[in-house]
Amino acid sequence: MKLEKAYSLELKQQISPVDADQKYREEKITSKFNFECPDDNCHAAVTCANLDKPKAERKVEPYYKVVEEHSEQCLIGKDILGVRRKKTNYSDIYSDADEYITHAVRLNLQPHSKKRPSDSSDMSEDEVVIKGRPRYEKDVKEEGKRKKQRSKVLSSMVDSFLNNEDITVQLPDIGTMAIQDLFVKVDGQSINSFVDEFRIYYGKAWFNECATGYRVVFANKLHFEEVEVRPSFFYSKKTC
Repeated sequence: MKLEKAYSLELKQQISPVDADQKYREEKITSKFNFECPDDNCHAAVTCANLDKPKAERKVEPYYKVVEEHSEQCLIGKDILGVRRKKTNYSDIYSDADEYITHAVRLNLQPHSKKRPSDSSDMSEDEVVIKGRPRYEKDVKEEGKRKKQRSKVLSSMVDSFLNNEDITVQLPDIGTMAIQDLFVKVDGQSINSFVDEFRIYYGKAWFNECATGYRVVFANKLHFEEVEVRPSFFYSKKTC
């Protein structure tokens, strides 16, 4: 669920990300962190992501992210919680607020179906039906038929990246970007350079097997100030 407006602690009013961007350039807003939830009963901290990034370097325009828990009285927080409860498939990272974009491809994290599709199905392997309000195509004669938002499973997205295909990827809440910008090589960067958004990180790594799964350790290091470490994660055999 997108946060369309946030309360500016510096301007003492609710503003949209577009307005925040303008006020930042006018130096009336000095930090992307000086925002709160716009609900009168809540002071959850909000960050205006990409606000301090030069326009020429932006892959996505500024948008709001809530970085603290909403208060129990916050109606916005309750709405967000309600959306999360309705969302039973947590591998589907998109919400009803993500609009249909004709030329874009979504990242499909849902596991492959073990059921063989029926002959009557008109849905191809790389398509999913868009959720939410029906949106109509000019060439669709059957009233009420919904468009199919193109998507690619992770393995197909990797293949497209390696083949240097010209693909626009739609990410939840933040819009679109070129597929080459979706993939980030682990190559000695500072973790401060990473954005808090969906990305696919890649690089040479070792798979160390243990009793319950695999510990994956990247060959290259990342650093934070004076600390350097090889990023790692655990992959359970139950998910194989």
